[in-house]
Amino acid sequence: MTRDAILRAAVECLVDVGYSGLTTTEVTKRAEVSRGAMHHHFANRAELVSALIDHVLHRRLEFFLGDDTSSIESADPEDFIAHGAQVHWDCVQLPEYAAYVELAVAARTDKELAALLVPATNAFDREWAEEMEKVFPQWEQRREAMQLASDFVAAVHLGLLVNRPFMGNPERRSAVRDQLVKLIETIYEQADR
Repeated sequence: MTRDAILRAAVECLVDVGYSGLTTTEVTKRAEVSRGAMHHHFANRAELVSALIDHVLHRRLEFFLGDDTSSIESADPEDFIAHGAQVHWDCVQLPEYAAYVELAVAARTDKELAALLVPATNAFDREWAEEMEKVFPQWEQRREAMQLASDFVAAVHLGLLVNRPFMGNPERRSAVRDQLVKLIETIYEQADR
């Protein structure tokens, strides 16, 4: 429980003050644990960051898989694509996703962070693809198309999230998300050809 409290506090810290403000002292304070408890679980900031990367990546997958995905197997393309896009959109609303974005941006200029984040993200990407093949059997013969669709969804949702302050109108964001679903439907249909 202490480890989970520390990781939740680290997510909160990343979201509130960014990567530069992520210190073991700040996380200890936010988690309301002793320095000894912090060091018992994470000897230093690097260990905390490594565990945090794993936590934020897998929390997204857990959230996605926690949705009622059993109805997707027999759904029509319109239904399973729209449902999947909505669940992914819900995933990017999580604090863990905001924390991931903070880590990704910081990794552009922090070589030590990049050395931790890039391999973890690559491994997560493979795991995500494997799980999506199970959740969306409709894409079974369309693996490359499914990867393309997944990449489009991730890119558009990230763009909408980052640009939310500039695209303040919810109807505008909703229109983009509606077009995204239509694009994914087109990718799905064209994969049959």
